[in-house]
Amino acid sequence: MSSNEVNRIRILIIDNHEAVRRALNIRLGAHNQIEVVGVAANPDEALARMAFIRPDVIILGLQNGSDDDLIRTVFAVRDMVAETPIVIVLAPYADAVERELLLQAGAKRYLLKHINSRKLIQEIETVASAGASV
Repeated sequence: MSSNEVNRIRILIIDNHEAVRRALNIRLGAHNQIEVVGVAANPDEALARMAFIRPDVIILGLQNGSDDDLIRTVFAVRDMVAETPIVIVLAPYADAVERELLLQAGAKRYLLKHINSRKLIQEIETVASAGASV
């Protein structure tokens, strides 16, 4: 294994839209320091596989649904952080209450889904390097 492969950031993508999962996989997978190790349609599916794929960073796409959906997502983020401490949330639009609850649950970043690839990769690298130095 080359040193390049050792230093790659292992990513798990979670989003209930297949097209979004595919687009993120392509966008992130094109970067030589990132390896997409899994995709999942929802947090439950992801949690079931996390021990096997051992991601460094989880990208969690939100849908901004009901209050019940938000509560389930907060609990899912808490569960994910227990396994993989770096969770980045991608939301379709900004919601201050949602943002605060998810950051309190352990998410490292709350970003908007329309973020450009370069900025998203920069955010991933920043949180991954901070997590590695702890």
